[in-house]
Amino acid sequence: MNVVKHAARALRREFLAGDLLTVFAALVLGVAVMTAVGTLVNRVTLALTGSAAEMLGGDLGLNARDDIPQAFAEAARARGLANTRMVSFPTVLFHGEASQMANIKAVSDGYPLRGQLLVSRGLQGTTPEPAGAPPTGQAYADPRLMQALGLKVGDALEFGAGSLTVTRVLQAEPDTSGELMQLSPPLLVNRADVDAAGLLGPGSRASYRMMFAGAPEAIADFRAWLAPQAKGYRIVGIADTQRGVRGAFDLAGRFLSLAALLAVLLAGVATALAANRFALRRIDQVAILRCLGARQRDILSAMALQLVMLAVPACLVGIGLGMAAQAGLVQALGGLIPNRLPLPQATPALSGAGIGLVLLLGFGLPPLLRLRRVPPMRVLNRSFAALPPSSLLVYVAALAATVALTVQATGDVKLAAWVLGGLAALAALAGALGAFLLWLLRGLQPRLRGRWKLGLAALTRRRGLAVLQLVGLSLSLCALLLLSVIGPGLLAQWRDRLPVDTPNYFLMNIQPEQRDAVLTTLQGLGVAAPGIEPFSTGRLLAVNDRPPQRQERQDNSNDDDANRPVNFSWRHDFPPANTLLSGRYWDAGSTAAEASIEQGWAERYGMKLGDTVTLQMGEQQRSFTVTSIRKADWDSFRVNFFLLLNEGAVGDAPYNLITAFHLPRAQATQLAALTRDYPNISLLDIDGILQRVREVVDRVTQAVQLVMGFSLLAGLLVLLAALQATAGERRYDSAVLRTLGATRTQLRGAVLVEFGALGLLSALLAVGAAALLGSVVARQVFELTLSPPWGPLLAGGVIGVGLSMLAGWWGTRRILHTPPALALREV
Repeated sequence: MNVVKHAARALRREFLAGDLLTVFAALVLGVAVMTAVGTLVNRVTLALTGSAAEMLGGDLGLNARDDIPQAFAEAARARGLANTRMVSFPTVLFHGEASQMANIKAVSDGYPLRGQLLVSRGLQGTTPEPAGAPPTGQAYADPRLMQALGLKVGDALEFGAGSLTVTRVLQAEPDTSGELMQLSPPLLVNRADVDAAGLLGPGSRASYRMMFAGAPEAIADFRAWLAPQAKGYRIVGIADTQRGVRGAFDLAGRFLSLAALLAVLLAGVATALAANRFALRRIDQVAILRCLGARQRDILSAMALQLVMLAVPACLVGIGLGMAAQAGLVQALGGLIPNRLPLPQATPALSGAGIGLVLLLGFGLPPLLRLRRVPPMRVLNRSFAALPPSSLLVYVAALAATVALTVQATGDVKLAAWVLGGLAALAALAGALGAFLLWLLRGLQPRLRGRWKLGLAALTRRRGLAVLQLVGLSLSLCALLLLSVIGPGLLAQWRDRLPVDTPNYFLMNIQPEQRDAVLTTLQGLGVAAPGIEPFSTGRLLAVNDRPPQRQERQDNSNDDDANRPVNFSWRHDFPPANTLLSGRYWDAGSTAAEASIEQGWAERYGMKLGDTVTLQMGEQQRSFTVTSIRKADWDSFRVNFFLLLNEGAVGDAPYNLITAFHLPRAQATQLAALTRDYPNISLLDIDGILQRVREVVDRVTQAVQLVMGFSLLAGLLVLLAALQATAGERRYDSAVLRTLGATRTQLRGAVLVEFGALGLLSALLAVGAAALLGSVVARQVFELTLSPPWGPLLAGGVIGVGLSMLAGWWGTRRILHTPPALALREV
């Protein structure tokens, strides 16, 4: 027996027979979706890593609140690394009668080490050009600063005891570190001018940075040397950059991974069902070959080779389709991802092909292993070998390998654990419940009559296949409900985090005596119920009478958290956009020294209820007891604080005021009069940021819908494969019953009963599992609160029952119009 020729002939002859075509389609979809998502994640990760050094302004940096010793620069030069120094601090700038809070960034020669500093020679109509550090006596100003102060290129700007000439307009800085917003417009100056102006005296709120750049090996060696030496300094690497982009893409990646996981699962179920039928339909063929003298190993090798020959073109087609879909995902995500993506690597495509091969061999080989023990007498007595233990091991290994490859491709272990774990629990429940109900039906069946008896008898007579169909249909319908109902619900929740009236402007540094005038102005602009809250900056001196120490850096005794600045506020009532997690919030009339801390702050310092925090508030030190822990909704763009104090216990601590409000974009120009009347007030416009976030949500929705298309097709394949699993047996049963006198109406009714019962039980299990799993995944993975949408879920369950009955009727339609003798010969 020539194994290769036999496998090739059999594949050509049987490819369009149904089961092999289903296996082929399932493999193509599984490989395509994993290639698409894996390639996209890989390309964006490479792009973010490659551009991180540009966004940081170097390969490595040191941050501190005091000037960094020159010894670090000398150590870097000894290793062949370039370095530059910079310092930034807020200050008020003046030009004539106008004033504006600005963020001064003073840089030295060699800036920037990575990326490009782009400037222009005017506010409009000039092309940006690269530049280095400003020469002494000159400054590069942000357009917002120039507009606020009425500056133009060539004007002089008061700076400390002297002045600087604005010679260029800042267009882009390389070391913004991916921050979405900056409190004050920047002014780039030379470090020598800052030193000469005497603006860095004791108590100045300056942030110092020293940047390094060089070969990767030298940077790694320098970082290893720097770690034990830089006690009290914060080391900044490329992993700390692009946080805004990384955060948005991480959330988008979770939605894409959810759709991809479900698509792979559905493709695996369809492959398992179709491969099982492929093996069952070849029992007689194997028995005849055994009678003709063929060896068991040759027969099994030919069958396995047939699947491998099917897998190669399926993987190639899947990779091609996945790469095309990946290009579509890039277009759908648009500005969410970097503009310049590197070329795709081979790893995601190979992972996708690996998943396809594991699906095929893992779920296709176990049924084939049963054919090894098919006796030649199988042709006469219709016997069939039991499932060997080795087949069960192959199934387990295939499931483990599929999960591992899927997690590797999507890069989200937590999401995979919850989704795959929940669906595995559903499969186990469906199998156990199906077996139990079929056992009950065997006792009930004799009491039934007509189509009910025939339909339920078909289920109890093929209990193994019925349970397999139930598991397949439950998983398929649950996955489809997660995609079509829960997925859009999660996206809608994400979108609803930013309602139309989300605050898009902040006013900061409002003085207490300006409170009423600012409120009157905002009400005149149409701001509904504007609120102004106190804002104070102090020093965190101690936690439980010990210097504050971050949990993740307990080994650093010189940690700069000790005596660090902290922003806080106070109020009587519980703040909006917050949720109380534990403890109790103080009463409105309380004067006790109580504090409420945000969950993230509590985790950072390892704080709990009953702990005390000691603050430097102006000229006094005060201690407060933590009586509540809350979770702030930072995505609400409201004014939120890590630390809130009881207003009745604050006393005369120094403070200014802050407010956040929503104002239509068309009225934004009217805010200019407010900042002119009160020059000390800083206006922060985040309307562009909100538009950006909403754009991200819309583009992620488009991308997820594209991936969901693969998943929906895989779900339809599962339904098709589940129906094909018993197609041959139903043909034979229908032919026999028609020979015995059964009418077409009775047979059609029996089929509707059989598939109606199967679909109803599958729908009940799938709806419950989708509701529970969707709520858990929303909370644990996406950090959203999703109430199960029972209406759409139940509607989806009803549609699932209808599809099951329709498919059963369609599958037997041709049989009922075929003469019984011909149907028996076909079987």
